[in-house]
Amino acid sequence: MSIPVNTDEYQKYLPIDSGELRRQQVPEHVIARVERLRELTAYWRSYPQTKPSEMVERCRQMFHLSKTQAFDDIHLLKVLIGNLEATTKEYARWRVNQMIEEDRKKAREEGDWRAVASMQKNYILANQLDKEDTPDMAYDKIVPLQIEPTDDPSVLGIKVPKNFRALRDKLIKRYSRDEEYTEYVEVNRTEDAGNG
Repeated sequence: MSIPVNTDEYQKYLPIDSGELRRQQVPEHVIARVERLRELTAYWRSYPQTKPSEMVERCRQMFHLSKTQAFDDIHLLKVLIGNLEATTKEYARWRVNQMIEEDRKKAREEGDWRAVASMQKNYILANQLDKEDTPDMAYDKIVPLQIEPTDDPSVLGIKVPKNFRALRDKLIKRYSRDEEYTEYVEVNRTEDAGNG
């Protein structure tokens, strides 16, 4: 069973230099793990197609860890930087832009203006520059409805009699006194099932 980890703490430590972490008196085993997570993050960002199981094996080889510790490190890494198995649209768009830019530069050097124009068109399509920007719906500014329980029917627009609370108490007292149902008989279900 793995020990619970404070992910917020690791998120805070990742960008901080190891020397600074030592000055802050962060335990050495935490610093060692932060250093492992940094190296693994750099590797996974360079090779995003790497599967988690392959990352576990790489972690074991690089740092001579047990399989359990390697699994824990990769799990923590996925929590910290997100699931890299799924390539995001932003990454794909960035990659396409890089490839188009490289090809466009080469086409300009060779004087192939038709290819340059074609790549500019591809750039526009890849980045959806030919479409209107979607309006910001500002969902984060929506204030949730605050509902408070009440026994006052006037909040629903119902006219309330002057002696409403006394009437309510009288009805509760009247209908909550059911003497004939106050006693119960215990039934043994296993005996009933055997006799059926």
